[in-house]
Amino acid sequence: MNWGKGITIFIISFMLFISFFVYKAFTMNADLIDEDYYENELSFDENKTNKYNYSRLDGEITISKEEEGIIFSYPEVIDKATKGLISFYRPDDLRFDREFAIEAGENNLQTFAYHNFIEGFYQIKVNWTDAAGKGFVYESEITF
Repeated sequence: MNWGKGITIFIISFMLFISFFVYKAFTMNADLIDEDYYENELSFDENKTNKYNYSRLDGEITISKEEEGIIFSYPEVIDKATKGLISFYRPDDLRFDREFAIEAGENNLQTFAYHNFIEGFYQIKVNWTDAAGKGFVYESEITF
């Protein structure tokens, strides 16, 4: 083989390599964490304070995977009157994100059936405000 054929094969191989990466770049999902990601970053200090408020609580939220579904066990400060939001964020695909209202039932438990979720990794964020207007944030992770 002479130099001309080797250089031609190298250039064609390199062009195919680059074309493959351009194709992959255009077919990859590039969702942001939140649609209003930059606005949420402005409230970073408030979120940090809410996490601190949660760390100062007497009880803690526990999450367990049982046969009937995912069970959230809330501390006594969360009762039926508490208004808040539970967010399940799926980093690899925005379409599988889920949000539920906090509904503390009997014994401060809340159950989510598995059919609400697709198998994979989720980041969980529980966000609520007490009657005095004090905010709390709990963050965790779960894999189905």
